[in-house]
Amino acid sequence: MIEQYPFGSTGHQSTRVIFGAAALSAMKQDKADAILDLLLEYGVNHIDTAAAYGDSELRIGSWMREYRARFFLATKTGDRT
Repeated sequence: MIEQYPFGSTGHQSTRVIFGAAALSAMKQDKADAILDLLLEYGVNHIDTAAAYGDSELRIGSWMREYRARFFLATKTGDRT
């Protein structure tokens, strides 16, 4: 199992390894699902994505319905308010 550490002041214990979802930007859903399933297998519990990562948020969204409680999902934006 991958070590976990506090993620800032969020209260989340995040794995040292964070999955960067840019890799999912242009792939089909079935392949993305298989890759995301590897996160479950290896215990990665933190996913980083952004609107600028192509369709990565769409690929994660349908898969995440079943596994949301197990992950910290970070989505970056170019807007600052």
